Amino acid sequence: MAATSISIKIAPEMEEYIRARSTDMRIATTCEGPLIFSVKTSQPKPTDLLVTVGERRVYISAVQAPHIKSIDASMLPRCALEKKRRG
Repeated sequence: MAATSISIKIAPEMEEYIRARSTDMRIATTCEGPLIFSVKTSQPKPTDLLVTVGERRVYISAVQAPHIKSIDASMLPRCALEKKRRG
């Protein structure tokens, strides 16, 4: 994987969310805008940019990277938000 490493602001709650996951993550383009998924759901691409959070890697779609100012809770898919509210 030839991902390029970048520095980007990460909201504290998202840093905690990413560190707690059992897999690396990827910020992908969706009809709802940029959303963060497990790499099991959205495979990294060679053009992705890379951010490291603890032991986890976050791949960022090259399409989204120029527009992202920070990684925040608005990037969580709805199902993750609903699960967070319940539990």
